[in-house]
Amino acid sequence: MKHMKTVLILEHTEEVFDKLTCDVCGAESHWDENWSSAEPEKKMTTIQLEEEESFPNGGQSTQTQFHICPTCFKTKLSAWFESHRQAKTYRF
Repeated sequence: MKHMKTVLILEHTEEVFDKLTCDVCGAESHWDENWSSAEPEKKMTTIQLEEEESFPNGGQSTQTQFHICPTCFKTKLSAWFESHRQAKTYRF
């Protein structure tokens, strides 16, 4: 889950990134959207649905995101996927 905070910037307020927490266990990331605990490493996991509609006079986009730490991804989400509909984990 992305947590935002309101800050005062040159006499106006603006929402800026505050922290990222796992939507499953509540763990907090160490670096913005990078779950790694060591600076040279990068571990990013996001599950996102983006729906767009386009019309001649404009359109709209809706995003639904779930942020999940690597531990929950490996132990909970991967196990759930693998137990449904013959889904397989593919590693690149």
